[in-house]
Amino acid sequence: MLFLSATANLSDNIRSFRPLDTVESPSEYTFNLMCTHCREMHDSKVTINQFEKHSMSGSRGEASFVVKCKFCGNESSINLQRTEEDLYNFNHESTGDLVQKTKELRKKQGIKGIKEDQALLLALDCRGCEPTALDVSNLTFVIELTSGKTMECTLDDEDLEWYDYDEDAGEEVSVTEAKFGFIKAK
Repeated sequence: MLFLSATANLSDNIRSFRPLDTVESPSEYTFNLMCTHCREMHDSKVTINQFEKHSMSGSRGEASFVVKCKFCGNESSINLQRTEEDLYNFNHESTGDLVQKTKELRKKQGIKGIKEDQALLLALDCRGCEPTALDVSNLTFVIELTSGKTMECTLDDEDLEWYDYDEDAGEEVSVTEAKFGFIKAK
């Protein structure tokens, strides 16, 4: 099982950060893929929606994404599932219980060695392929402020940063140094 991990510096007035990924507004995750059979990279980025399901040839199962490698002919599939984790701001006292809940959930699922400041946003069950990079250009994230207000943001493609202004509180809101990667677990 692979997990998409995220870290970022959140301004003090941000409580949490997560992808906007609901049935009504599904996220379209864009990845670079590599075939694990022949180790060749897929010739273009692939976009996967966790709510779409595609049938797999020779199987009764379904997956979020199914592709046949152009180089070796091996069929690959990925099942995406949004985890219960958000990226929390450790500088805010209200996130203590949420961080503890995340630790307990990881322990229950047998996930070890993940730093507290990392959020596992997606679980990817990959068969025959492996994502090597995430393109965030078409992802929208939900920012929950300490005041309870929520905002939506898209990260700058180059710097993976976002800046805005909370009119109600009269404060700047920012996400900086965002990093996304893949972690093998279980």
